[in-house]
Amino acid sequence: MNETEQQIVKYLKNHPHFFARHLELLDTLQIPHRQKGTLSLVEMQLERQRERIKELERELAIFGRLAHREQDIFLGLMPLQQQLSHTEHFLDGVQKINDWAQQYDLQQAKILLFRDSWMKTDDVPEQHWVDRKAFEIIRLERMGLKKIYLGELSGKEKSLLFLPEELPVGSLACCLLGISGNHHHANALLLFTSRDAAQFYQGQDTAFLKHLIDIVELHLHRWLMNTEKA
Repeated sequence: MNETEQQIVKYLKNHPHFFARHLELLDTLQIPHRQKGTLSLVEMQLERQRERIKELERELAIFGRLAHREQDIFLGLMPLQQQLSHTEHFLDGVQKINDWAQQYDLQQAKILLFRDSWMKTDDVPEQHWVDRKAFEIIRLERMGLKKIYLGELSGKEKSLLFLPEELPVGSLACCLLGISGNHHHANALLLFTSRDAAQFYQGQDTAFLKHLIDIVELHLHRWLMNTEKA
């Protein structure tokens, strides 16, 4: 949020009866919505509640299947899922994933957003954005039609995805997010890195990562509410 937005938020928090004194604003204030045009404040609250219910239903479906089929993965991912469910903002979510990854002796976990998939927001720093055309070189060379790449990258490829202080990177897992149903283009990258060049390699079992992708995708849109481009 910029300074003006912060002042507005502070005022509303310090004056909780503002809307009670101006009930007409609940219906007359219009909030842009990427699918429904505009909504009133009340309609937006109901819409957010409906989206949260749908998200919880998807969580239950995913974890129900996982608990039934692959108990070890279910137990390994449940603590992270519980943390992400209580996280409201993108940067906090990324930090939770990073903390979780470091428990497994990984160097780092991060999410990069494709610039053409989301509206730019001050809440997401520049280092969390990536240009799709630039990444396309890596995708074609390393991933093809796959959603996950495991292995090493060239120095030039690493410079596109990582800040100088995040280097050196020995090997990584690069996962495309947002590909499902009618969405044929990824909207983000989920990256896990290790200083060990042998940590991630082609031919490794990706079952755990696939389920992890499902979990992160559940929460990503909620963290970036109203920033996704139509």
